[in-house]
Amino acid sequence: MTDKFKRELSTKRAYIFDLDGTIADTERLHWEAHNQLLKKKYGITVDIEHIYSYLGKPESIFLKEIEKDFGIDIGKSNPKGYEKYSKERNKIAQKIILKQSKPFPFMQDVLNDTMGISIFLVSAQTRVLISKMLSTWGLDGKFTDRNTFVVEGDKTKPYYYDYILNDVLKNAKPEQVILFEDVNKYLIEGKNRGFVTVGINNGFGKEELTADYVIDASKENVEI
Repeated sequence: MTDKFKRELSTKRAYIFDLDGTIADTERLHWEAHNQLLKKKYGITVDIEHIYSYLGKPESIFLKEIEKDFGIDIGKSNPKGYEKYSKERNKIAQKIILKQSKPFPFMQDVLNDTMGISIFLVSAQTRVLISKMLSTWGLDGKFTDRNTFVVEGDKTKPYYYDYILNDVLKNAKPEQVILFEDVNKYLIEGKNRGFVTVGINNGFGKEELTADYVIDASKENVEI
């Protein structure tokens, strides 16, 4: 991380972090869990092109798209099927993620330098899994229930700005907020809100990110 970007960070009073695919390369691991369960229960494997079309959507929405795309019944005939599937998938994901994942070097540097800054975490995962992930990474002291926001049900992530905006703006004006995200439409939404945006290119997905800063998160030293 360059001194210039450190100065940019120092001018901010609030940071917003997406979790999966932004702090760590967990998005692909969640999909490994999906494919293990889908193969076991329905005999299907979701190919990479389908996965890319589902990225950034809440599980409650893309499960219905998977049903339509592959002609299977996860919860169409019994809505509790979605809940049962999600619980099973989370158990599989937990084992994979806690064993294999760690924060990107760049994001670890940012999080190490947030003393005195109000930080907010947004995720579509369960609180139990979020808690275990953060504990494994040594970040459980950074994010607590107070500043962790879970996108639940059919809420789509563009609304997460409204979901937490009151808390964020207690601490900062929009131009004093910096958003870290890996999905382009949410970066654009953040920019429209007046935030400085940092696009995290994690190598999973194929869209071009539009942000004030775009970084290759896999690199040890990021020159921005």
